[in-house]
Amino acid sequence: MKTLNVGKILLLCAFVIGLASCGDDVYYTMENDDKKLCDKTWIDEYETEEGLPCTYQLRFYKDNQGQEVTTTYDAGGKVIIDRGFTWRWTDGSKEALRLTFNDGKVKYFENVWVRDHYLSGKMDGKIVMMTDASYTQN
Repeated sequence: MKTLNVGKILLLCAFVIGLASCGDDVYYTMENDDKKLCDKTWIDEYETEEGLPCTYQLRFYKDNQGQEVTTTYDAGGKVIIDRGFTWRWTDGSKEALRLTFNDGKVKYFENVWVRDHYLSGKMDGKIVMMTDASYTQN
């Protein structure tokens, strides 16, 4: 009788494990792609160490061109730095971007997550969390 109960328990465990493995693999349904990344203005607004407002923007275009715009304020007023770059995914996993600026400098945007209205990752050692500018406007 004990052997029969142990057999039933093992069969039930195998059945439960089998059902648990049938779920969707969420990671692969949330892959980054060019459609979500391109033709949007990604924006991050924050304060500098001095407490002054700063706006950082990235734009990615389907032709692998892009634009970085940084707007800061100092004693002289508003300072805008506008730089063009080319971009590409570093590999097929689409988890990192290589940005090559017109002056030859390179930045890596790592651990990239692109969603419909949000872009996040790590650039220059800092966590960057950006929002689609058209999504935040009322």
